Amino acid sequence: MARLAYLALWLYVFTVPWENIITLPGLGTLSRFVGIGAVGIGLLYVLLSGSLRFHQAHVWGVLFALLAALSYFWSIETADTLNRVFQYGLLFAFFWILFSVLEKPEQLRGVLVAYVLGCYVAGFNTISNFLSGSEAYYQRFAADGFDPGDLSFVLALGIPMAWYLAFKENSRLVWLYRLYPLVAVMVILLTAARAGLLGVAVGLLFVFFTLPRASWRVKVLATVLGLVALWMIPMLVPAESFSRLATLSEELTQGSLNDRTNIWLAGWQNFSDHPILGVGAGAFGASLREHELFRDWVAPHNLFVSIATEMGLVGLGLFMLMLVSVVAVLWQVPPLERGLWFTALAILFLAFMAQNWEWRKQTWFVFGMILTHWKLLYPAWLSAKQPALALRVEKS
Repeated sequence: MARLAYLALWLYVFTVPWENIITLPGLGTLSRFVGIGAVGIGLLYVLLSGSLRFHQAHVWGVLFALLAALSYFWSIETADTLNRVFQYGLLFAFFWILFSVLEKPEQLRGVLVAYVLGCYVAGFNTISNFLSGSEAYYQRFAADGFDPGDLSFVLALGIPMAWYLAFKENSRLVWLYRLYPLVAVMVILLTAARAGLLGVAVGLLFVFFTLPRASWRVKVLATVLGLVALWMIPMLVPAESFSRLATLSEELTQGSLNDRTNIWLAGWQNFSDHPILGVGAGAFGASLREHELFRDWVAPHNLFVSIATEMGLVGLGLFMLMLVSVVAVLWQVPPLERGLWFTALAILFLAFMAQNWEWRKQTWFVFGMILTHWKLLYPAWLSAKQPALALRVEKS
């Protein structure tokens, strides 16, 4: 049963980066159904094994999901709230199942492999659309069903994960991990996502700062790939993509971030009317239908504005407590893993500022993997620290 639970979880994580490519008419994405199956099998495994384990972050997470469910009773758009409640329920279960099912470091690395391989699927689908001239927007390309901005962050998260695997894995796939940063950079340039470009820069910082611990072969490879990228990318990526990316500084200092600042202002105005419990989970878009600037359903494009508007200070507080609980454990893992997950969190933070990723699988996946990595590595980290601590006490 443990093997089946792991395989189901692996398959689900594999589908997450390309979840929108395959959609079942009238039913939703294939990834959602794989996820329901993985969560069901995982819950059955936990119940049969009798191993119910929680971290403090799980408590805040389940309270957050329960508040979303209760918000149905005061929601201004109950249909959207019901959909969001289902999403949060599945996402929390995913968050907890990762912690409960993964029992060995190699299993955790296997799940990271699944995510990186899934990123390759989304990346090659984007390249295919570019070659066929199938645009998401004018001269912007993405995998089928994806917004270019969302996809850029999905792929950026894979950069530190792939590079970490390049250090830890010795399988035949190691070259895929080493090549992934180059592939991700090229595909994200095709999306022409300005915020996503910042995510790429953060991901590449992890590559740069870990190079000193790499072998000379990897250092040579990284240098060659960098030179290849400088030569090939200007030839392959449309000039319009670079023109849009070049406006990043101007948009940050003088623009409206594609009307995002107006959306955030409208959201905060609605928040001031419902500061404690919000307008209902998933109801941000509906709350702007009566706003003088929009009068239509609009996405919030910011996690913090979204949660504050939909679930008030209580919901935002619960989410922040969950986030802080997750971040706190990173001080109790080895430096390489700490760097991996701080990089992933930095990319997530950029996504939080540009997109409302509170309901995206990547957010809860990263949270769950951090806690799981801590669970698996903390005993070894603590035992390695104890001799040093004892030596300090003896000297004093």
